Amino acid sequence: MKQITLNRKKPVISVPLLLSAYFGMLAFLPVSVFAAPVFAADPINGQKIYLMHCAGCHGQNGISDMPQAPNLARYEIFTKADQALIDTIRSGRNMMPAFLGILNDHEIRDVISYVRTLH
Repeated sequence: MKQITLNRKKPVISVPLLLSAYFGMLAFLPVSVFAAPVFAADPINGQKIYLMHCAGCHGQNGISDMPQAPNLARYEIFTKADQALIDTIRSGRNMMPAFLGILNDHEIRDVISYVRTLH
């Protein structure tokens, strides 16, 4: 009996083909896989923190009675990026004390979300 041997070639996969397949699969992943984590802010908690730490100068409804404290119910506050507001709250400005070490970033985001409801 004669034995038959098949002459099979091993598949050849080139590096460019392999890389294009890999990066092609990345296109189907959701964008959130690559994005920074997003934390939802809580305006109800922000109101509690605001009333405890901020209302004394900025007023309970964001309208300040003190000439040095900005009116938080004005339009300018709504055009500033959250990160700029976080930095200001952390480091303080003029008469406003720094809240770094008093409020964490999540609490600051909560306050910002509450202040944005004051308009």
